[in-house]
Amino acid sequence: MGAYEGALRRAIVSYKYGGERRWAEVFARMLVGFLARHAGWFEEYTVLCPVPSYRGAGARRSWGPVETFCSEVPRLACGLWPVEALVTKVAETGPVTGRNGPARREMAARSVRPALLVPRPQLVSGARILLVDDVCSSGATLLAVARALKLAGADEVAALVLARARWRGGPLSEDQSPTT
Repeated sequence: MGAYEGALRRAIVSYKYGGERRWAEVFARMLVGFLARHAGWFEEYTVLCPVPSYRGAGARRSWGPVETFCSEVPRLACGLWPVEALVTKVAETGPVTGRNGPARREMAARSVRPALLVPRPQLVSGARILLVDDVCSSGATLLAVARALKLAGADEVAALVLARARWRGGPLSEDQSPTT
């Protein structure tokens, strides 16, 4: 929905790491507004699924930032967008902040994938699911959650994030043009 910089980055950081939960409704309103403005893009998806946070013993935080702002969506969207926690995270996996893309992908394969559980696969089977997350840096977490949903029988999984970090590395760096 936006770039992970400036005011949006500051708001997400204060919400996620500073515990300023007043941002939950703001982010939910942003999400509902984006879905409404781009309804044609998302009309075939039947449910929004927040990317889960671990909240058990040893968790980094006692609340789930994405689950919290997503819980506001059904009320704000007058029930047009149901939200279901279709995936749970059963173990802490360590922070990915500050890691590069390859390290994030390695972490996803080694610790995130095994920590994901789809407790009610009957809700997932045949569904078209729109994952929601706060920030996408490398996509590794989104891919791990999407993989869990696909293995549980989802027909299709797409993702929508509040903010996307600038892509770094890969075939083109951020300051290269396709003609360079």
